[in-house]
Amino acid sequence: MGSYITVASVRRTCGIGSTEISDDDVEATIVECEAQIPKFLNTAFTPTERIDILDGNGTTRLMLNKNPILAVRALEIDGDTEDPGYVRIYRESGKIELNTDEDLTNSTFKVGSQKIVVKYIHGWLGNSSTTTTSSAATEAGTSVSITVASITGFADNNWVEIVGMDGYKEVAQIDGDPAAGTIVVDQLVYSHESGSIVTLLEVNPVFTKLMNYATSIALVARIVGQSYTDTVGYGLGELRIQKGEPYTQWRETALQLSRERDRLLKEIKNRPYVAV
Repeated sequence: MGSYITVASVRRTCGIGSTEISDDDVEATIVECEAQIPKFLNTAFTPTERIDILDGNGTTRLMLNKNPILAVRALEIDGDTEDPGYVRIYRESGKIELNTDEDLTNSTFKVGSQKIVVKYIHGWLGNSSTTTTSSAATEAGTSVSITVASITGFADNNWVEIVGMDGYKEVAQIDGDPAAGTIVVDQLVYSHESGSIVTLLEVNPVFTKLMNYATSIALVARIVGQSYTDTVGYGLGELRIQKGEPYTQWRETALQLSRERDRLLKEIKNRPYVAV
């Protein structure tokens, strides 16, 4: 079963009932479309952990293979472990930059083949309307407890963005059900000031809509393909009745679905491609 859209949401989009195509076949088509669209757009729609092994360029800046970047979790330069908290993130472009004001073993991404190893989280997500604020400062580390004004709307395994007036921003995953005004996250690379905003992240509704339309187009093609056995005319003696090709209405449906799919693709574009 897919993780972004459902059989019910696809059926609402295309109008095809279970008598025409079974739930099992709709689910199989959903899985196919959900695998293809993130690849086409060169991104992920949920936070995804990745390790890049890259060549150093001798500067303080480096492009990672995937974007948007949500958090850098670990960094090695020429075998030396560096504090990822000393890395500035340029989320949309996929660029990272060393903060040379900090105590780094290496002040640049040292020149050489496969000198750089970066573990990071990437994904193209949107901010939901569910937010709260921290009521105490938090320190960088793993299994970090964040004291918040409200836990309403937050749950185990949710991803949240933490950002404050101190300028530090990152994404972390909730580890366990929030309770007693506390949210525990898997890892924080930065320390965050009290009053930082904690926002629940969600899959952008535009992407789920795109997947619904793409899956619907595939199902309409299935409907047209299986209509070759449909009876299109009757005869009794000299009487002839022709009711027309059954796919005509589906051709119009496919046209409307394709137009909306193309409109959405123009709106969101694909992410910059980096050869891997």
